[in-house]
Amino acid sequence: MVSVALTDVFRDRLAAFDRELLKDVAQSWAASGDFYETPDAEDIEDMGDLLHNLAELAKRAVARGQRLYCWMCP
Repeated sequence: MVSVALTDVFRDRLAAFDRELLKDVAQSWAASGDFYETPDAEDIEDMGDLLHNLAELAKRAVARGQRLYCWMCP
C-alpha cells in the first residue's frame, strides 16, 4: 500500500466544486475509456457518490486547515 498527499490546490478546488455537477463528472469519467470494463449505471452512481463524499471530505479539510491523503492498493 502506498500513501500519497493530494495537493492543497486539488483539495481546495474539490471543496469548492459545484456538487450538482459531480454526477456529470462521474458520467464523463465512466465514458473516458480508462476502465478495464465499461462502467454500468450502478457503477456510475457509485462513482458520483464517491466524488460527492470526497468533495465533502475536502470541504471539511479546508475548514480545519488539514491536508488530504490517498492510500493506493495495487
